Amino acid sequence: MKKRLWNAAKYGVLVLLSIWSLFPFAWMLITSLKPESEVYAVPPIWIPSRVTGEHYVRVLRSQFPRAVVNSTVIALAVTFLVLLLSSLAAYGFTRFRFRGNRALLLSSLFGHFLPEAVRFFPLYMFFLCFGLVNTHQSLVLTYISVLLPISIWTLTGYFQSIPEELDEAAMIDGCSRLRILFRIVLPLASPGLISVGVFCFIWAWQEFLFALVLINDPEKRTIALALAQFLGQYYIDWGGIMAATTITVLPTTIVFVLFQKWLVAGLTKGALKG
Repeated sequence: MKKRLWNAAKYGVLVLLSIWSLFPFAWMLITSLKPESEVYAVPPIWIPSRVTGEHYVRVLRSQFPRAVVNSTVIALAVTFLVLLLSSLAAYGFTRFRFRGNRALLLSSLFGHFLPEAVRFFPLYMFFLCFGLVNTHQSLVLTYISVLLPISIWTLTGYFQSIPEELDEAAMIDGCSRLRILFRIVLPLASPGLISVGVFCFIWAWQEFLFALVLINDPEKRTIALALAQFLGQYYIDWGGIMAATTITVLPTTIVFVLFQKWLVAGLTKGALKG
């Protein structure tokens, strides 16, 4: 009897926490489907009298779809380049023994611990000197510099779990180091690569501060900057914000749900081994 009561209490707490966590998403979706007159109603109307897509139509007729394309291109480019560079670096740290190996690996994390506000001015001046301000290239390079240290650290811990005897056997058969990496190590480390890739994509997809500093052209805005345009000085378009936020959250939610198992396993294993 005590065990049943304890299990019921545990499940009850989990249900309450789930409701608490999912309520903002449910309210976001409900508000995005309300008529304009019910969005600002006081007291709030929990169940709309009719379902409408007028907010989504308004969002899709604005520059928001262009921002979605911009963020998709940037996030995919950042994810691919971070995975490529971090895989090469992690393989080097785990397969080559050289003086200062561990110190160099630890030093790669120092930049990750710096507050983002500290990086704004030097990055802006650097890109200004090379004419890259207000370009997507500046965002890609910035995001890579932010995500690369933690990605190297995670993959290094994951690559350490792959036996080096596999590399030695492949080298006896005449494989080069690069071929071993791409043909043997990376397939075996696919859960770690997926976890790092999902993390990089989600971070680059929703990043706001660096984009706010480096991007001014409306045609080059990312999805986070486009969301901010619904907040006016004297008026807030709550219906548009909720519709645009639903569109923004949907892709990352789908990615996270599909790869959740590999994301948790890859990050945990990399952290423990590293």
